[in-house]
Amino acid sequence: MNEKQAGSFLTEALIISLSNFVVKIIGVAFRVPLTNMLQGATGIYTASFSVYAMLYMVSTSGLPVAISRMVASSRKLERKTEINRIYRSGLILFGAIGLVCTLVMFFGADFIARFTEHADAALAMKVISPTLFLICISSALRGYFQGLRNMVPTAVSQFIEALCKLVLGLGAARYAISRGYSPVVQAAFAISGITVGTVLAMTYMIIYKYFFEKKHSFAGIEDTDGYSSIYKNLVKIALPVTITSSALYFSQFLDTIVINKFLIGSGVDSVIAEDLYTSYTGLTLSISDLLPATLIFPIAISILPAVSAALAVNDQKQADNYIYSSVRITAIIALPCAFGMLAVSRPAISLIYGVNFGGGDDIIRIWNGKPYMPVDIASVSLMILSVGIIFISLLSTTNALLQAVNRQYLPMISIGIGLVFLIGLEVGLVSIPEIGIYGAPIASVVCYIAALAMNMLFLRKYRSFKISVYKLFFKPFVSAAACGASAYGVVKLGQFILNGETRLNSLIILCLAGVTGVIVYAASLLAVKGITAEEVRLLPKGRSLCAFLIKKGFIKE
Repeated sequence: MNEKQAGSFLTEALIISLSNFVVKIIGVAFRVPLTNMLQGATGIYTASFSVYAMLYMVSTSGLPVAISRMVASSRKLERKTEINRIYRSGLILFGAIGLVCTLVMFFGADFIARFTEHADAALAMKVISPTLFLICISSALRGYFQGLRNMVPTAVSQFIEALCKLVLGLGAARYAISRGYSPVVQAAFAISGITVGTVLAMTYMIIYKYFFEKKHSFAGIEDTDGYSSIYKNLVKIALPVTITSSALYFSQFLDTIVINKFLIGSGVDSVIAEDLYTSYTGLTLSISDLLPATLIFPIAISILPAVSAALAVNDQKQADNYIYSSVRITAIIALPCAFGMLAVSRPAISLIYGVNFGGGDDIIRIWNGKPYMPVDIASVSLMILSVGIIFISLLSTTNALLQAVNRQYLPMISIGIGLVFLIGLEVGLVSIPEIGIYGAPIASVVCYIAALAMNMLFLRKYRSFKISVYKLFFKPFVSAAACGASAYGVVKLGQFILNGETRLNSLIILCLAGVTGVIVYAASLLAVKGITAEEVRLLPKGRSLCAFLIKKGFIKE
């Protein structure tokens, strides 16, 4: 593969990674004090946000993918007029879809809230509903710039949305609490920051596009498909992508429907059921995707236009090299993330939420005949979901690869099969008293495994992508296991030496375990020759790093 081109897509991924990292940190900075402030209203906020996330996926997930892929192909063919037509068509088509979703959520809020057993969440759903239309406009712009392989507007707009959620959302929540408003109103005030943030992010994207086009005009031929053909292709690409992405978020929506209903059905008191639901959805899910969303999902965003552009000029060899490199790099990053999160789940939860979250020892909670604290439930759930990091990361990358090679309907089949496992297992496991709430993360992990297995089979069939488990995964797996073991050892040693599970102690343990894990992983990966000189060069500043490692004898040319 051309190193400059391959390095380019990883540089683009790095831009999104840095943005996602900042956004996730802001998200935690928002969710932790919000959860502590709202307490009983946290479940209301989570329920309304889960419904919003589901409709958000329906209205926007396929749009940036479709526009990005089509713009990347047209840019490679230098069809300037066609690029503008693709953008305008996407804006009109998906703006209409966003408007419909906004109206459905606003006028159907009361019904949806009752159906999901969270009747108090209706007001918050109405407050956030305009975001669905606004985000469609932003998504069209993001897809346009991603197709041109400019990730900066996406990164900045995400930051604006997150910052407004933090500042305005917390400010509004604090105001509602100070005024003595009910938990229902508190949750609605808190979620209003998302709506305002989306307005400002959309405004930024529109202004950026205006000045970008004035400064970066490029010459191109006027050859273009007609609007009807463009609309047809947009729908053809976006529809299966939308169904696929929505299905991935369906698990959270399913949690909203299943957990309370089937916990109560298994004999759990309704108050305890709501508390368990909040412990899992409010504490665990808010940080479970921190590492993959920050480090791995950007690979999927940046690889799609890269592969699409290669195929547009029939460069099959480069496309196949992109496919192999993206899967391999995803594995190299995802494996230590999974083992590391598994090792530090308890101190991570304790640091972010505090061991006494939810009222401390003065509130007695009994589940399955034993006392528990919300952090106990959250940390065990996080350990289970940590295993899924490996599979959802590879699933995200392989979804993007299949979409890029014009097989966008195949991930839909894969996710459909995964959902069969998800629904059956979550309903069945949550209903078992001995498993209960832990059935939700177990079902999610199995869903990812089943869907990934199908994607790998499809890549093998349609791109002759021969999977060598040993070559792709074995050495990174061994190194990641060493990383996890060392981090876990530091955690246990720190808990033994330090007195008490305070936030400060958890921070010390987490930092020491994280640094130890990174060092051990890097050393192990080099020791077992788990990364090649070519792969190191693909990294930003990789040529200099590669020269240093070769000079020191850590890797060979």
